[in-house]
Amino acid sequence: MVVSRAIIRDVFAPTQAQKVMSQVTLYFGLAPAIAPIVGGWLYTLLGWHSIFWFMALLGAGLWLVNWRVLPETLPIADRQPLRLKPLIQGYMELGLSARFLLLAVSSALPFNGMFVYILASPEFLGGHLQLAPTQFFWMFLCAIGGIMLGATASGRMAGVLAPKKQIRFGFLTMAVASVINISLNAAGLYHPILAIVPLGIFSFGWAVVMPPITLLVLDMNPTRRGMASSLQACITSAANGVVAGVIVPLVMHSSLTMSLASASFWAIGLGAWLYLHKRWPELGRNI
Repeated sequence: MVVSRAIIRDVFAPTQAQKVMSQVTLYFGLAPAIAPIVGGWLYTLLGWHSIFWFMALLGAGLWLVNWRVLPETLPIADRQPLRLKPLIQGYMELGLSARFLLLAVSSALPFNGMFVYILASPEFLGGHLQLAPTQFFWMFLCAIGGIMLGATASGRMAGVLAPKKQIRFGFLTMAVASVINISLNAAGLYHPILAIVPLGIFSFGWAVVMPPITLLVLDMNPTRRGMASSLQACITSAANGVVAGVIVPLVMHSSLTMSLASASFWAIGLGAWLYLHKRWPELGRNI
């Protein structure tokens, strides 16, 4: 995912790059749908150890394909040798950039507005909504469907709307979903359809926001797009880890606090984007 994002921006023009990035987001959304099915069959037929062997073989296979098939897109004159000191300096320079950090936060935090429900799914679906384990797939289907539809919409918006207008639309969609979600939980309406559909709407909004923000991140450092992509992924993974280990155990016992936590992640991401837009108003203005 990290490598593909950097290559996409190197190879394609801005509008086409966003369309391709939307397709990558689409495939990213398919993975959570396919993985439980494959894992379930492996566990049933070969035992739980087979899941880890499968992941190891899949990783090795992908590494081999990347090594043999994916070409180097960076011109020879711009390539840099693997030296630890310049590498650390590059990461520090990028990591201390306020614009980069705000862009990374504006995409990473809203994702956790949906991810908190995935992490707390046993408690949320089994405890609050009283669904059987065989019915859990409905939430994943709705969330993944939202990501796929949002990624498709983002690709269609490329070249039609300026990136900042697409981002505004995505944040507005997540706002609507958050208001509906909090209102339903505050009113004590725990019907599965009413609880799950807002998550699909929220996922749709996030998938609209993700491709243009990612391209803005990559364009910050044209000679080191791979570094920018990897650091953005690192920040996203760190945020996911904090949410999984700290936030979810605190909020999962109440559906209302979960909805408030989800909205808080959206609000922080929106705040980062608004401050970014105020500080650098030209960012994302051109198609």
